[in-house]
Amino acid sequence: MEGLQLFAQQQVFLFMLVFARTGTAVLLMPGFGERIIPPQIRLVLALAISFVVLPLAPVTHLALPANLGLLFSAIGGEFLIGAFIGAATRVIFSALHMGGQLIGQSMGLSALVPEAAAGFGGSTATTNLLVMCGMTMIFVADLHILMIEAMVSSYRLFRPAEIPDMAGLSEDFIHVMSRAFLLAVKFASPFLIVAFLFNLGLGLTNRLMQSLPVFFVGMPFLLATGFLVLFATTAAIMLSFADSMSAWLNSFAT
Repeated sequence: MEGLQLFAQQQVFLFMLVFARTGTAVLLMPGFGERIIPPQIRLVLALAISFVVLPLAPVTHLALPANLGLLFSAIGGEFLIGAFIGAATRVIFSALHMGGQLIGQSMGLSALVPEAAAGFGGSTATTNLLVMCGMTMIFVADLHILMIEAMVSSYRLFRPAEIPDMAGLSEDFIHVMSRAFLLAVKFASPFLIVAFLFNLGLGLTNRLMQSLPVFFVGMPFLLATGFLVLFATTAAIMLSFADSMSAWLNSFAT
């Protein structure tokens, strides 16, 4: 009876470790942890994915901690790793939001602020379009499966029940943020070029014809050109986003 009780306690401890890492990552990752999903559904989803990851995680050799200090230390380390995985994946996804903001401002749509999509406040219409397309791309391109695989593969990089190297995590997170900013500029670069050339033309026209209301005359052409470029580049933006997200998630397996 005592052996059975110790076995049950160990299994509960192992599940707590896996849930601390996997559940935290799930609650922060795009697609799984969106605010539009009720908290009860997100919690059930995190528990279900934790049950899936538990038999695949190399935690069966771990023994029960001798005291509460070791227990909280082990669970706290798992929380940090899960938060890093989920937050870094969310930062990669936020490249669509930043790129959409740049596109909207270059097209003159910054004054039009519709209801925010996927929990991003202050979004423009182009931001909502790219974010919703990116959310769809996550499930169409099976990126959500790569997210679960990344959680399992993370045990190769971060040993369970150990405090991770905070300096290494900080450096990796800064690298992810720089990659996200680079992606955002890459997504918006055609629109920035068009806006620059268009405004340059408006400036020259205003110098030649100072009585002409160039902004009033040119704004419809800027919008039309922006929508044409958006129609031509949306597919390429989504493919580039999917490649970048899959490259980040696959990095846990190498």
